[in-house]
Amino acid sequence: MKTFIKKHTSTFVMSIILLVIIIFLILISILKNNVAIAESWTRTFGRAYTSSIGKAISQIPFSVTEVVIASIIISCFIILAWAFSLLGTKNYWGFANKLLMIGLVVVGTITMYNASVGMAYHRKPLPIERYDGVIDSSKFKQIATYFVEDYNNCAEKLSFNDQGEIIAPYSQKELIQRLRNEFHKLDGNDYFDEFTPTAKPLQSSGIFTILSIVGIYFGVFGEVNYSTFSTNAELPFYIAHEMCHGKGVLREDDAQLLAFYVCVTSADPYIRYSAYWNTIDRIMAIAALTDNPDDYTEVKQLVSDKIRKNNSYIYKHWKGMTFLSDLGDKVNDWYLKTFGQSKGTTAYIDTDPEVDPGGKVIYLSNYQGIYFKIYYEENS
Repeated sequence: MKTFIKKHTSTFVMSIILLVIIIFLILISILKNNVAIAESWTRTFGRAYTSSIGKAISQIPFSVTEVVIASIIISCFIILAWAFSLLGTKNYWGFANKLLMIGLVVVGTITMYNASVGMAYHRKPLPIERYDGVIDSSKFKQIATYFVEDYNNCAEKLSFNDQGEIIAPYSQKELIQRLRNEFHKLDGNDYFDEFTPTAKPLQSSGIFTILSIVGIYFGVFGEVNYSTFSTNAELPFYIAHEMCHGKGVLREDDAQLLAFYVCVTSADPYIRYSAYWNTIDRIMAIAALTDNPDDYTEVKQLVSDKIRKNNSYIYKHWKGMTFLSDLGDKVNDWYLKTFGQSKGTTAYIDTDPEVDPGGKVIYLSNYQGIYFKIYYEENS
């Protein structure tokens, strides 16, 4: 018996390690459903881990996430082929040994992700203030017009090429630094991590693009990555969204809302334009809920020709590029629901305003709530 155990020591050791990891993973999965535990874990261990490794990884000029994930996938396929070759020679213990290797890598990575940022999906609500005053429908067209005009003003301060694409006013490296600076407006609120990670371009952007993925945040490395295939109008908002994850905001609806707030309150017209491009339809929609059926049409007609041309360019840019978007959406939907976001990929979409039976708006959507707060603060 001793000889047998000694001969297969590595297999027995890996089995024990894998069992311990699985037990730890199950424990985390149970504990994360308690909001108090999730909040405490995120603010202590999770924050300390992601900040420390994020600061270290930020010094490396390329995407560590991209390299490591590719290496893991390739290694797993090699080990799997090796395992089946051993099975072919009836070396069953060797076959089991190689499967355990794959199990350790996969389950270990999943466990590390859960331990680093998985808890954050279950923490307290995002502490971003929204408008909580009287909702006066007579102001809807005026408020929508206010922001459409600012959207137009941002466009006037930017340059566009003949196709309608924005000519970036500065390099992506400078954009990333400017976005990081924007997050300083959150300083003093301990809900957010003080450290804001930098962002790195994905060399495999083409692969992510066909899956309709424009950015990823990998908590194991505290690293933000973005697709280089996004248009210039979209890029600031998309990068800001991933940076929000690095601030400890993992739920997608919260990250969308925080990215919107950070970008739309920027003094930089390029960053603010990106916020508008991604959300302006939500504040324009409020004009359709007035007593005058022409209000929405009139607000919509205010959008400048430069913006319309840019919209057309973006539509043409993406047309035919995301042919595996359904697959990407299904995988992402499964991932989000696994981590407790019951809405899945619909979490990226703004909520609808609540309307009573008489057609009166009694509660604004998430984006509208912030739009209204900004409007009344700037026009009080």
